[in-house]
Amino acid sequence: MAKPIDYDALLKDFITDFFPDLIAFANPLLYAAIDWDRGYTFLEQELINALRGKFKVRGKRRQTDKLVKVYLKNGLEHFVFVHVEFQHKKEKGFGRRMFVYRALIGLRYGLDNITAMAIFTGAPPPAEERSYYSDTFGTSIEYKFGTVIAAELEEEHLLKVSNNPFALAMLAALYAYQSRNKPKVRLGLKNQLFALVKSQDIGIDKIVKMLIFVRDYVNLPQKLENEFQETQFSLVFPNAEAMTISKGTKEFAVGLYEHVFGYDPETLLKEEKKKAQELLDKERQAVIEAIGREEEERQKAEEERQKAEEERQKAEEERLRLDNTIRYLHEIVKMSAAEIAIIVDKEIVYIEELLASANENDQD
Repeated sequence: MAKPIDYDALLKDFITDFFPDLIAFANPLLYAAIDWDRGYTFLEQELINALRGKFKVRGKRRQTDKLVKVYLKNGLEHFVFVHVEFQHKKEKGFGRRMFVYRALIGLRYGLDNITAMAIFTGAPPPAEERSYYSDTFGTSIEYKFGTVIAAELEEEHLLKVSNNPFALAMLAALYAYQSRNKPKVRLGLKNQLFALVKSQDIGIDKIVKMLIFVRDYVNLPQKLENEFQETQFSLVFPNAEAMTISKGTKEFAVGLYEHVFGYDPETLLKEEKKKAQELLDKERQAVIEAIGREEEERQKAEEERQKAEEERQKAEEERLRLDNTIRYLHEIVKMSAAEIAIIVDKEIVYIEELLASANENDQD
């Protein structure tokens, strides 16, 4: 069975590479206000900490969000929160979830200057989920956030601004949505996208990344994917006959990938496997330590219970000795309750009740 496509993760990685293009497309006013010469910083760990444990899906916390720190031309820091959402079906409560995300981030780090946006690449969200509103006996909350909904974008407009890589990504998402369950149609659209990407004057690095994104995002059944690759190969080498890929060709392809992305695929795969193993070892160690802590706590609780029981027994034994002493002083020494109370340092009421109870028991 083919591995399912993680559309959200693909687009999240794309945004990492083309963040300024996203802002230029989705929020031109913000783009104009940002001092791009000062760069920008992705705050991945800060975001994970702020949203830890919230809105779990199939037991895993969502990791398709980005928090980015930028600087405005007025010198102030500004933060951009981007949520990526590929929806197979309409979801209730999305607007509230965006509000909670914004509140958690703001409270965790004391931020007010946050621009939030949600990018939908699958089914369009219901109108009521594109914002959040709550009114409780006169206390109301209204929260609006930016939205980019690929399925509702105009193809003509996306083609017009296709020099923006993010517009091309949204065109890929639009085509993928329009051609769902239509693999032959999708094949034609994928070929069109490749031709469009290769025609852009955006630099070889960006073009290669765009082609890889389109290849992975606009997925096809394996047979049609093979046909697609043959078509693209023939466009690059129109006069070439069927050929065997040599070791040198493979090394060249790896070198090109390394030039564009800064690392070769094999090294990346090894690093990912190493990280996965380290994470697995860490989780195993955490389980072992948790079991050890549970056992220590259990033993500690048992020791405390035994100690409490010993103290209870000791107190009971002392009480019995005191009661026997009181009875001895009264019955043998013939002391009054008042005299006994002074000797044993007890309330006279306690002495009298004990002697009365002893007399009743003796009579029985």
